[in-house]
Amino acid sequence: MSRTPTRAFHGERSNAAISWLALAVVLFIGARALLDGLVHEVLFAATVATVALVPVIALGSKQAALPWEVTAIAILPLLAAVFAPDLWSRQLVLYAGAAAIALALTLEVHALTEVRLERWLAVSFVTMLTAAIAATWAMLTWAQDLVAGTGILANNTQLMWLLITATAAGLFAGVCFDLYYRRFPGEELVSAPVEGVDEDVFATKADIDGRPPLEERLPFSERAQGGLVWALRLGMVAILVYGVTTLDTGAISNATAMLAVTFVPTVLRRRYDIPFDSGLVLWITLVVFLHAIGSFYIYDRSFWWHNITHPLSATLVGGLGYIAIRTLDEHRDEIHLPSELTPGFIVVFVLAFGVFWEIGEFGFDVVAGVTGLEMPLAQHGLDDTMTDIVFNTIGAIVVARWGLPYLTDVTDAVTDRLEGWWILGE
Repeated sequence: MSRTPTRAFHGERSNAAISWLALAVVLFIGARALLDGLVHEVLFAATVATVALVPVIALGSKQAALPWEVTAIAILPLLAAVFAPDLWSRQLVLYAGAAAIALALTLEVHALTEVRLERWLAVSFVTMLTAAIAATWAMLTWAQDLVAGTGILANNTQLMWLLITATAAGLFAGVCFDLYYRRFPGEELVSAPVEGVDEDVFATKADIDGRPPLEERLPFSERAQGGLVWALRLGMVAILVYGVTTLDTGAISNATAMLAVTFVPTVLRRRYDIPFDSGLVLWITLVVFLHAIGSFYIYDRSFWWHNITHPLSATLVGGLGYIAIRTLDEHRDEIHLPSELTPGFIVVFVLAFGVFWEIGEFGFDVVAGVTGLEMPLAQHGLDDTMTDIVFNTIGAIVVARWGLPYLTDVTDAVTDRLEGWWILGE
């Protein structure tokens, strides 16, 4: 049988020895970087060391290791950064190297868990994981700058190019991952635990069933919840009317879009019998209302309003990610995400979505600067971008930790309604 990376954890002494040697090099460079105050090198070395130790800890064997080729690729950016001429070039090399770490971690997920991903989804996952790693490094570096008064992240433009570099490298790594597997016809991206290790060791069932719906957890009646939904909609209508009377195109477009979103659950419930309870409808409406108010008046006058709306929006994005992966898991035999890994996937999905969103806003800024046109989205400096990413992460953790039970009924209904759709077929 062909020896694909998912079948690579066989504990050969030579492979393990090379991997441990590579880890020793990483720790040495990381320790020197720590003494020299090189934050990005420290973060990269710590991330590589963590990923390298995963199979050792999971399997309880010092000989469990990734293929040495994968380990070598993962540490190459760190070695290259040692010879980079300046801080900016070192940062670019290391952020591009996040893709190699994401690729190694993806291989471990396949080898040590019951995860199954079709190749197109594996490419997407490597890209998302790379963006999430880059966002995490950026948050830690920004925190270091705030606490120590350093300027490692010089400005928003440099930050965005770091995130763009990481995302592009992640996409490239994902495509390479796919092309490599084409060399092994008949081998799918399936779990292949080390011989003698029971797959059931890695599988648990998440307790998300039998929870009361959100409408029952709120401290007021279903009727009152419906009344609040309509009150918030009327608020958005007022913003729309103001925009029309003052010819404010920004207010018109934002209010119209946000108002339309509030009716999506109602349409889905009536047309497809998707069980959106009044609590979920209120939650969605509140989130878009706060965004509408912010775009209309508060965003330009207050730095903290973003810190409220971004974690709330992140909960909606996380919910969409949960519904998507559950639907694919249900209808595609080649795709499976164990329930105990779902919260981690949600966090990665939201972090990556936040990076893609910030890249989009940066693109709008570039277009506005070239054309002089007013764009619907814009960035307002390094602190604005970083607080967006930080609070997106908070929202992702909240929905991954506490919000999934409230989406179970909706998700089950969506998977039932999509039965037989061609896009989900074989």
